Amino acid sequence: MSSPLALGQSPKGTNSLAVFEQRILPILQSQKPSSCSECHLSGVDLKEYIRPTQTETFTSLVAGGLIDVEKPDNSKLLQFIARAPEKPNLVTEKVRRLEYEAFRAWIQAAVSDPKVLNSSAKAEPIGPQIPDEVIRHARQDRVLASFMENIWTEVGRCAACHSPDRNQKQVTEHGEQVSWIKLNDPAATLAYMVEHGLIDPKEPEGSLLLMKPTMQVEHGGGQKMVVGDRSYKQFRRFIDDYAAVVAGKYKSTDQLPKAVGEVSVVTDIWLKIEGVPESFDKMLLQADLYRQTDSGWSPFRVATSDRPVFGKGKLWQHSLSLTAPRDSKWANEITAQRLPPGRYLIKLYVDRTGKLQRDFNAELNDEDFVGEVEVDSRWPVGYGKMTVVQFPTTR
Repeated sequence: MSSPLALGQSPKGTNSLAVFEQRILPILQSQKPSSCSECHLSGVDLKEYIRPTQTETFTSLVAGGLIDVEKPDNSKLLQFIARAPEKPNLVTEKVRRLEYEAFRAWIQAAVSDPKVLNSSAKAEPIGPQIPDEVIRHARQDRVLASFMENIWTEVGRCAACHSPDRNQKQVTEHGEQVSWIKLNDPAATLAYMVEHGLIDPKEPEGSLLLMKPTMQVEHGGGQKMVVGDRSYKQFRRFIDDYAAVVAGKYKSTDQLPKAVGEVSVVTDIWLKIEGVPESFDKMLLQADLYRQTDSGWSPFRVATSDRPVFGKGKLWQHSLSLTAPRDSKWANEITAQRLPPGRYLIKLYVDRTGKLQRDFNAELNDEDFVGEVEVDSRWPVGYGKMTVVQFPTTR
């Protein structure tokens, strides 16, 4: 919240113990989360700033620098409670105001009470006992940013059946529940997924958002990804982390997932490879694209795509995802979902041993390399405008 909550002065002579027992202890004893939950998915709760007795609580808060005895209205604890997102939830805002009023009234009464000020109660650590980095990792805005990076960028592939502006046929056949995409609102989409079990924090690997598109359970839209492909990795990256955050599993910084160095965005640019050997039927083929520059091929892949081979038809085709090193100039440009015209090197890899199925975190590498091909293309957008190349006859 940008400014302290407006309140009247607490009446002089207020009994601090009565205020503590009537207004502070109920917060500690409540089964409901505090207003902290609006910004923090886990790791922070106002209950952690309260001890069973008034003197223990006061002494510990003062020792922790959270109560300013000289200027009680400037106490850091009140500043913490007053913080709110730009668009606070009205229900949570009411809870926040009640919490602020309760703690302000108690702090003002306590600093005026010699018995509390001079208490011999031992100061104990108070507040979250986890590193600040772990607390920040559980912030709702950080979680939403991860959702947008790993899942929201992919939902365009699901829009034909699951977006309310395109799926009237599916809604007629199966009901409104198929419309889990909330237009232009990733936060509402995430909330819907969790509420309706598409994301299962208790059994993340069994989330329907993973099981259906991989056809591990029935999916009317057919297979959209396979275990271990790029999309599956991204979905698992978010869902597994979300589940760990919700459960409060992270206690130290070394438990946090490592930052991924590459970002991506799905496009409607299509690549077709003809003449793929029948022996690769149903195996996952990955195509990595490198752009020709004045100094040679780009040092990093600028686009990628992976999908099982249609062996009997001797072809492979799929839309491209543009990829870029995080925080690079190209990373800012890929949001336009366009690949510049020019000459490109396409490196091909095939999972011939099924290692991605055994370990979805595994990556295809040199031992899976099956050839490369160069192509000039303007990379037009649309399924009917595919760039077509022939599978290389030699490695």
